[in-house]
Amino acid sequence: AILIVSVFTNDLHQLVFRFSKQPPFSDKDYSYGIVFMVIQGWILICLTGMEIILIRKSRIPGKKQFWLPVIPGILLLGWNIGNILRLPFIKIIAGDMTAVCCLLMAAIFQGCILCGLIQTNNRYFELFQTSGGLDAEITDHSFQRYYHSGDFPELSPELRKIIIDRSSVQEQGIRINHIPIRGGHLFWSEDISVLLDQYQDIREQQEELTARNRLLQKAYQKEAERRKTEEQNRLLNMIQNQTAGQLELLSQFMEELERTESREQYDRILGKIVVVGTYLKRRKNLVLTQYASDGNLLTMEDLRQSLAESCDSLKLCRIRAAYYVENVDVRLNADDILKCYDIFEWLVERLVDTMQSVFYRVSQIDDALRVSVHIVSEADLRGFISERPELKVQQEDENEWFISCIVFRKRGGR
Repeated sequence: AILIVSVFTNDLHQLVFRFSKQPPFSDKDYSYGIVFMVIQGWILICLTGMEIILIRKSRIPGKKQFWLPVIPGILLLGWNIGNILRLPFIKIIAGDMTAVCCLLMAAIFQGCILCGLIQTNNRYFELFQTSGGLDAEITDHSFQRYYHSGDFPELSPELRKIIIDRSSVQEQGIRINHIPIRGGHLFWSEDISVLLDQYQDIREQQEELTARNRLLQKAYQKEAERRKTEEQNRLLNMIQNQTAGQLELLSQFMEELERTESREQYDRILGKIVVVGTYLKRRKNLVLTQYASDGNLLTMEDLRQSLAESCDSLKLCRIRAAYYVENVDVRLNADDILKCYDIFEWLVERLVDTMQSVFYRVSQIDDALRVSVHIVSEADLRGFISERPELKVQQEDENEWFISCIVFRKRGGR
């Protein structure tokens, strides 16, 4: 900008062009000043910097023709030197500064374009023809073809309108696509026969896998049903083995029931059957709850419900029964809960004909699960319970007995 101002202003113009006569009446007699040399140097720096930047930014491999814009640049530099030195042939051959400078500058930029330093959009048809195996065509709005490449098929106007409405049409493994462009339409075709074959294979494999999946699901359901049946049978066998004594006792009661003729004795045997049957029912429920829970645990509430039903059934045998279970929300090992209930049932079966009342208590004292039983009976219970040495028997009064047992101790073992 400073150099341009120096040329256009009157005061600094004498530093660019010098005239011998004052004031200058003609431009035939003049010489060049120091600013003219600076302008020429600035032009040279700009042209050289331009080409260096274009070469560095270029992504064209090889860079063999980058010398092409250098030739007009050298000619421009030579012309300026010859013009400054007032060489005669310069005036004869190229005396017009404006024409020569414009021509050589245009040659520099054209050389950059030809060797690819400056990218331009040209040779559309050749580029479209060599576009890597693409079968396509460009038409105007009346479907007149302007450019095409490959073996793009001839299409009727009716089919073209259908393609425009649907964006694509498939025929015999060839899919023809369309997108609107400015001034017309672009159509191109794709051979998707291989993809269709693969799609058909995938679809057949999917159907096969679906059928196989159904068979696997049915097999899994059958296997789950079989395992469920096996588990039910295992639990049933386990319950039968654990309650074999009660089942045998029920058989004896049924035989006695058939032989008895006394109504009172009949009702008492029926009461015993109900007591044993209640135990079988509740113990089966405890076992099923045990295997349905996580960690093989039962709560004291489960034991309380079982004792409640068993104590209620003892009324049929004219026995007053009560119970107390401490900390009903506590979860304990299922075997310990079952053992507490088994002790209650064993005492009832042994003493059902001798006791008048029973109070059964389960509590946790000193980190131990304890069973305490108060029984009112006229008989000496020590003989009845001698086969269970873990049960400690004490006589508290003439007809009152206290039985205790430690089911589980956290420190020191069972």
